Amino acid sequence: MSTDDANHWRIAAREKELDSIHQALFRGGGALLVGAAGVGKSSLLATALRRAADEGRTVLSVGGASWNSGTKARGFGSLAECLEFMEPTTRNAAQSDHPIVGIDDAHLADPASSDRLHRLVAAGRLGVLATARHDAPAPAGLDRLWVERLVDRIEVAPFDSTALDTVLHARLGGHVDTFTLERLWGATHGNALMLRELVEHALEDGSLRCVDGTWTWLGLTGAPGRRLADVVRVGLRGLDAEENELVHMLALAEPLEAEIVASFGLAKAAESLDLRGIVRVERSRARVSLRLAVPLSRAVVASGMSDLTAQRLRRELADALERTGARREEDVLRIISLRLESGLVPPHEQLLTAARTAIRRRDFPLAERLCLVGLQDSPSDADSSFHSPLPDSAGHAAVVRRLVTRASALGSAAEARDRVRAALLLGQVLVGKGAFDDADQVLAAGMGTDAAVPLDEYVSAVHTRVINMAWSLRRITDAEAILTHAVAAVGPGNAGVLDASRAVIAVLSDRLQEAVAIGEEVLGAQEPADVAVAPVLLPTVAFARAEVGDPAGALALVRRYQDASADWDVDARLITGAVSARCSYLLGHLRGAADALDSMHRDLFDSRPMMMQSVLDHARVLRLLGRPEQAVALLRQSIAAEAPLEYPTAQAWPLAQLAGALAESGRCAEALRTLVEIRSARGAAVPSPVAEDEIAYEHALVLAHSGDRSGAVTQALEVAERARRAGRVVRAVFALHLAARITEGSAVRRPDRGLLEVARQAGGIVEVIGDHIQALAESDGAALHRVSERLRDMGALPLAAEAAAQAARAFKAAGQRRKGREATAACTELLRAPSAVLPPWLSPESPRQQDLAPLTPREREVAALAATGLSNRDIAGRLVVSVRTVENHLHRIYHKLGITARSHLLRGLQGGSLLTEGAPALPRQRSWQSGADPAPPRRHTTEAAMLLGGPLSLLSRPEGARAYVPSPRQAGPGHTT
Repeated sequence: MSTDDANHWRIAAREKELDSIHQALFRGGGALLVGAAGVGKSSLLATALRRAADEGRTVLSVGGASWNSGTKARGFGSLAECLEFMEPTTRNAAQSDHPIVGIDDAHLADPASSDRLHRLVAAGRLGVLATARHDAPAPAGLDRLWVERLVDRIEVAPFDSTALDTVLHARLGGHVDTFTLERLWGATHGNALMLRELVEHALEDGSLRCVDGTWTWLGLTGAPGRRLADVVRVGLRGLDAEENELVHMLALAEPLEAEIVASFGLAKAAESLDLRGIVRVERSRARVSLRLAVPLSRAVVASGMSDLTAQRLRRELADALERTGARREEDVLRIISLRLESGLVPPHEQLLTAARTAIRRRDFPLAERLCLVGLQDSPSDADSSFHSPLPDSAGHAAVVRRLVTRASALGSAAEARDRVRAALLLGQVLVGKGAFDDADQVLAAGMGTDAAVPLDEYVSAVHTRVINMAWSLRRITDAEAILTHAVAAVGPGNAGVLDASRAVIAVLSDRLQEAVAIGEEVLGAQEPADVAVAPVLLPTVAFARAEVGDPAGALALVRRYQDASADWDVDARLITGAVSARCSYLLGHLRGAADALDSMHRDLFDSRPMMMQSVLDHARVLRLLGRPEQAVALLRQSIAAEAPLEYPTAQAWPLAQLAGALAESGRCAEALRTLVEIRSARGAAVPSPVAEDEIAYEHALVLAHSGDRSGAVTQALEVAERARRAGRVVRAVFALHLAARITEGSAVRRPDRGLLEVARQAGGIVEVIGDHIQALAESDGAALHRVSERLRDMGALPLAAEAAAQAARAFKAAGQRRKGREATAACTELLRAPSAVLPPWLSPESPRQQDLAPLTPREREVAALAATGLSNRDIAGRLVVSVRTVENHLHRIYHKLGITARSHLLRGLQGGSLLTEGAPALPRQRSWQSGADPAPPRRHTTEAAMLLGGPLSLLSRPEGARAYVPSPRQAGPGHTT
């Protein structure tokens, strides 16, 4: 990497460590920075030395400790040389004048010098700031410094995903989407050196690029670059033959169980690599597995391996896995994959079985390869099948038609049937990969032949094609026509899973009552006509039944099949368990639902991708319980793992939940940036009405937390009305609840009595939410107090504290001061819990904020555009006004927001001054860190494209306008934002 590249990487996300170093140097002794190789100790040391020099301290450096810090420090090649130079000076120096010695890689110092250093520090003659590897033995003098508490020992850990986002934003100067952030973290595990090298490599080859203000990266597009590979190999130097063999094995087939490693006689090599930090040990119950500690090592080692070595190791590993019993389905997949890569092709039936397993496990690249091998010439002919070229996705449909026609022309009915079966599986793979149009063509080609495939495989293919057409392509009418034709072809008695297809189409068409009716028709009997129907139909019907306001009935239906579900496949059990937990939390059993979902994730997340619906429900429960940070971690992990989506979930839904959880965590800038990603995710497939309203609800929540409360109320009311018309009671009630909370009931002075009555019949938290809406509409302090107590009993402490605060206001407004004080005391007591915080719309405003006048609609437009960094001339061009008009607007905006600089606009917009009226004082809002005072909002640099087309275009919306305003790029000719 060039020096210019290195200079781009400013120190970031290390404020806590730098503060600890500053305190340690202030006390006199100094600090020892300890961590693994590549975590950024040297950069941290250089930054701390520069700051110390800027404060007027005398700084000496050993081993290049300040080479990139810009510090004019005198450098020395060894600690002995440095101490020899400075000892005469320190002998007569005043106590306050003692210098600071910076030592990089202090564990390499000789014992005599480290002992002299210890004596000088103990005598108070100098301070020391040093780095050391945690896995390397240090000389005794260095260890005595921290053992005797002469210096502070500061652990320097790899970046977590939040810190990684900060670092990348500092380097790239723009927003990094969630998928890219998690991919980079997964590839580097937060190691600063690996992150820097990988990002620079991706920038150089163009795989990391900025699109519409957002940086995206799809992963390594080929072999790692030379510098990146060399940096990884530095950590693999000095391996003996056995250690090298094990590293090669792990590069081809990690994770490897310890018993397999031992069967090759490499147990001691594994121990040695573990001690050196090259191998990471993972434990899952009694299973112990090994992985390479640096994920990039796998690609680097594999790319440099001899073809003959790779072929030999793959075959030996496949045989070893088979000898151990291949007890788990992923073991079978690994065996098949290793043998394919080594040139051995298994029988056709084994290929199809492995492909179905790969589909269930979301390993679509492997599943696609297995299907393509099954589509080609006879698998018994290894040369023709394995080495013939495989088509790209765009040519799948043509290949299917050609190969099936060829087999039929040769008179081989069995071969034609086998190829059609592979084609139907390939269609499912392409749906999973997101190639929805190509999947439809492949399925149409396979289903359009005369080959006699098994009935269950044909019905499954019809179900896949119908759902893909209705859910992904939004061609609901065509899907219904295909479904009707298929049911007629197989006969109503053999429809099986196609009954579930009818229910899914009903949900996707926003006809939830129809889905409930289908469930009563098919599942109403004690035993369904086709036992294969229940695993597919039950979750859909239960979801629809809960959403229309009958979670108790939905839960009873799920429990009725509890015994039978033990024989269902894992995916069916997972999604049914998720729906069951959803019904439980709607009935008010928040803690029980959280425990059930947590148990599911703990038991299964490590071994297979979790279903996204269960992740969304788990995140929702965590947020209701006041644990949004846990929800953020769960959602990010699931998004990065590309957890399976189930209808009616859309790709943008988990991103919307992530944005809502970030806003509730107090990280509004991140939430606003995440909303930008939703637009591109929604472009991949049009969401269903259910998903659309879920996304819009989270969007409204983010706006409310970010300061645009009028826009949030408008959008929440629109969601409530759409959901009410469709009969989706739960979403309608929650959306109406958000509008009522933001405005303390003024937006719902006349709530829909029928909707609230259905909410009361639903029971649980839905009933309490309905009562909360009614109490806010009537400003009924006593009712609000009862709502607070019920929410507290359920565990929803944030909502309970909010209701208590609203009760205090209602009592005081009615002149009931004593009851107002009691409600205030109840709110204060609830806020003692770390999970209970008040939302920003209930926060007390400063006198200065209350004096500020609201912005006009045009002023909000100008403020939002100026906050993006656009010049006055650019703003004038977008709004078709003069530059002088823009200047006049900005003058008034500065006065109303109480700011003096253009750089403060974003902070002013997010600070709540867009409100049209102030809020009365409430008990002091607790910080998101327990016991701390609320911190002022942090300033974030945001890209112009993000703000104009994204969240802050909503901040510039006139009162009463629609919730979404297209960006100038999206708008038609003559349109202005």
